[in-house]
Amino acid sequence: MADTIDEGDVSFTPMEAGDLAGSITVVPQALDNQWFDRRLLAEVMRAGEVTGAVHRERSRKARTEYLRAVLGAERVVVNRAYLYNNPEVYSDYLRDGPDREAFRDLLQDGVIVPYLLHEPSPLPAEPPSFQVAEGFRAWREVAEQTPMSCLRLSWDEKENAELARNVAKEFNAFVNNLTQLEPEALKRDLDLDDMEHARSVLRRLRVVGRWVHDELDADRLVIRQGLYERFVVVDGTNVADRRYDPGKPHAAEVKQLIDLKYAANLADAVDVFCLTPADSPRRTALQEGLAALRGRGRDELPGTDADQLLTLLRNLAFEDVQRLLESVPTLDRLSLADIRSTRREKEWRDYRDALARLMNSRSVEAFADHDTGARAITRAYLEMLRKAEQISARRRTGEAADRYSGVTEIGIDIGALTITLLYSPESAGPAVEVVGTAAGLTAARATRVGIRWGVGRLLGRGTRRRIETTVKLLDLRMDNPAREARTLIDRLANRPTAEPGDGNGQDMSDEA
Repeated sequence: MADTIDEGDVSFTPMEAGDLAGSITVVPQALDNQWFDRRLLAEVMRAGEVTGAVHRERSRKARTEYLRAVLGAERVVVNRAYLYNNPEVYSDYLRDGPDREAFRDLLQDGVIVPYLLHEPSPLPAEPPSFQVAEGFRAWREVAEQTPMSCLRLSWDEKENAELARNVAKEFNAFVNNLTQLEPEALKRDLDLDDMEHARSVLRRLRVVGRWVHDELDADRLVIRQGLYERFVVVDGTNVADRRYDPGKPHAAEVKQLIDLKYAANLADAVDVFCLTPADSPRRTALQEGLAALRGRGRDELPGTDADQLLTLLRNLAFEDVQRLLESVPTLDRLSLADIRSTRREKEWRDYRDALARLMNSRSVEAFADHDTGARAITRAYLEMLRKAEQISARRRTGEAADRYSGVTEIGIDIGALTITLLYSPESAGPAVEVVGTAAGLTAARATRVGIRWGVGRLLGRGTRRRIETTVKLLDLRMDNPAREARTLIDRLANRPTAEPGDGNGQDMSDEA
């Protein structure tokens, strides 16, 4: 493979999945122009269109998600088209200024990595046919002035085409298997009202799955646009217009699952993390079980049981970060230039190193370790936020800083059951929230267990909270999960009960 490729006036270094190994690299779902969080999607479904107010709020949230991705990850993979058709990205380089220079630095340093599907260059030979003139002009100027790194599945055309077909097959396999999803997990992951609602959604998903099966049986490839046209948007409308049809049963739930798999598919193809946005389904909604893991040739997961998890939770301690949790700075006012500056500071490197150490070890013992585990990541993350606030405050002279009382979250996903422990400055120990029951695990001999770490803000007094960010740090296997989950719940029963959270936060998860 060549060290650099010159295409016209653009020069770039080609990358493949192996070049990302060992780095914390993410694919952010929020840059997909079909993404809406739960609340905004409900408003679009009621209105039958994307109103001006919803469009503005969606843009603000997508921008926040994008900036959080650039702050929290080593590299951010961005679909080439988003660089000129997504204003949440190209607004930074529309005109000269600190943010344009910051974007060029991040691009040149390989922090922002354009992804090319079949294209030979990050810059189209001709302007796109759709209306993106403003963004395209800005991207052309940046691309012609800035050396960068670009990612493809392969730079060998034949091999790239075959790998792209495999990615499409993986998407087809998921939507074909919608008939097999579990209603208990649907209730949790799609935030449904009750089990009857979940069973109704499953019945609709079975209709979708049977249609997909018939299409594949007729040798017709199934893509997201086709699924949207049949099950999500108003008949006869352009998918890009986002006219979601409330008359199509459970169109919102069908859409959320399709969109999540669409985003996760690219992340899996290049072996990096899928970054799901706040108040949106986490990766657990895909219900990727042990069989799916083995089917993709992954190594067997390490085993765990209730005793080991209880020991882990007893060993976790956050007392020495309580001071930091008492006054956590908000990220709402950070600019891209602020983030570029923060990434150059020791505090950012300390956070990256702490996260990387735990991700590379991926053991329960490392997670509980006082010096390298969840406590160390919490401290490093909060110190990084404070440094980012100091940098931002220098630009915003005279403006008061927004702060909130923080909370650390440890989440344990056991199949369709989630046990969450919350550590806050006001509490002597963790409060516990249980979503789901162990009964749904009865038929399983073994199941996957995911352990997440996160940080968020308390909403008033008590334990009501909004989690800002979570990372799945451990992926384990549990035999006899119904028995072990009941033991875990019973042993935690003496802990205070946490109030329900206000949606989930941005979540970083990979397949294994």
